[in-house]
Amino acid sequence: MLYEPGRESVFVVTEAVLRTWPGNPELMLAQFDRLLAVDSLSTVRLGIIPWRRAVPVMPRHGFTLCDQRAVVVEAFRDERVVDDSTEVAAYQETFSRFEEIAVFGIEMRELLIRVMHEFRELADVTTR
Repeated sequence: MLYEPGRESVFVVTEAVLRTWPGNPELMLAQFDRLLAVDSLSTVRLGIIPWRRAVPVMPRHGFTLCDQRAVVVEAFRDERVVDDSTEVAAYQETFSRFEEIAVFGIEMRELLIRVMHEFRELADVTTR
């Protein structure tokens, strides 16, 4: 889907997500490299909410909007698909509020590169 012409995918994550690492620094560096590559696609917009910005609502769980017709709500043990128009509209509003405070483009890349630099330092420390 990311490579499909005429389709736009917009992703917004918090900086805290980038700094919560399930593996080792090298794994995270590979993930960040992939984010930079995906951001270079003309069909993708990647935004990060810097942790110096207050979020408009508390992000209690992840979710994915699917062409304004459904939302996939992610939980620890499962996910559910919601297609009720009122509930989908509420998620669209929430996403719009997150998107408004996220940084995109050069500012997003600079933030991601700063985080990558910190993980490189962590990788150097762990390999000593």
